[in-house]
Amino acid sequence: MACSHSNTKIKVMKNLLYSILVFRLLCSTSVIAGDGPKQIAKIDRSLWPYEINTATEFDFASKMEMLVFIEVLQQHDNLIIEDSIKKYLGLQKVAVASIDAWKTQTKNILVSNFNALIKSSPNDFINIPKPINWQGLVQSSRSINNKMPDALKAWHIEAKAFYNSYVYEQMRLAALFPGITSEILTLQDSEITGSAFIDKQFLLTFDDGPTLVNGSTDKLIATLKNNNTTGVFFILGDMYNARLKSDSARKLHDLYGSNIVGSHAKIHKSHQKYEDWQYSLSYTSHLIDSIIPENKKTKYFRPPYGQRNDKIVSYLSQNNTKVMLWNIDSQDWNAKISSSEVADRVITLMLLWRRGILLFHDTHSKANEALPIIWKKLNAAGIKWIDPKQL
Repeated sequence: MACSHSNTKIKVMKNLLYSILVFRLLCSTSVIAGDGPKQIAKIDRSLWPYEINTATEFDFASKMEMLVFIEVLQQHDNLIIEDSIKKYLGLQKVAVASIDAWKTQTKNILVSNFNALIKSSPNDFINIPKPINWQGLVQSSRSINNKMPDALKAWHIEAKAFYNSYVYEQMRLAALFPGITSEILTLQDSEITGSAFIDKQFLLTFDDGPTLVNGSTDKLIATLKNNNTTGVFFILGDMYNARLKSDSARKLHDLYGSNIVGSHAKIHKSHQKYEDWQYSLSYTSHLIDSIIPENKKTKYFRPPYGQRNDKIVSYLSQNNTKVMLWNIDSQDWNAKISSSEVADRVITLMLLWRRGILLFHDTHSKANEALPIIWKKLNAAGIKWIDPKQL
């Protein structure tokens, strides 16, 4: 009995210390609901000492990323008091039910991902107990701390820091949902996030274009073509019209080639509470149809910032259009992250989620610079880039 009482006190003290550390962190990262997070998750992948050029090495790297993420996520499960969550996220109001829904969804995805691991690397040093379940994964994630080989210790420290920032990013989005909608959760089953794709299948998507003639959109499409890869370009009606002033409709048709063109609305503003949302959506949809009439029968819409409402989703469904969100955010628009850091972030999240939709922006040069790095590091590991025409 005395031993059990002592263990309980130790556990309580650990939780208390963790909460204190969280509160201190928040003093320097506090934000209000209308702002984005002041920190983004970045990682230096050069600290991973092994090549990821086979399916076996992909699975080992994926396994390690998931275990570190699980350890960090489980620590955040200790934040069960609403006031503590508000303090951690720097928000005045939090949607606890949405946070719980995101956690449940995430845990289910990770259990499924571990069941997809079929390769055993000679570098692997951790066994996952069968049958695979969440509690077993939590125990395995804790055990790696004492078993970590010297070759992985620097990466392990870096990975923990990355996932502390990444969990903060994701939990903050969940805490704001559905007051401020985003990619973190769906409103209706028809919405596509990429989490239901087959293991190791990924789709490239690009927002906000097109740029003016010979700008970053043209260069990116050329890079995709040279690598026999295609994606979905979500265009803004206003950006399209700006380009049409110096380019013909025929040339714009040829520009996108084998890529799919989807709508990103007429203007880049949140449509969740925008009164003229229906005009904005129909305007860009008709514009695309007039210039690219052979576009897919099923059309795709990506709401600016991922912000939409049930009326918008239902309206789109009635017009043979699906909302396409994402589950891997490159953050390439952010001035605080370089092209190489974008590549490292995306590779890490691909290893973590093992499938999905990658969000880039063709109005920035970073996608064009980061993608060749990603292809070089992962294409030999059995990654499949989805042809959007096959969706």
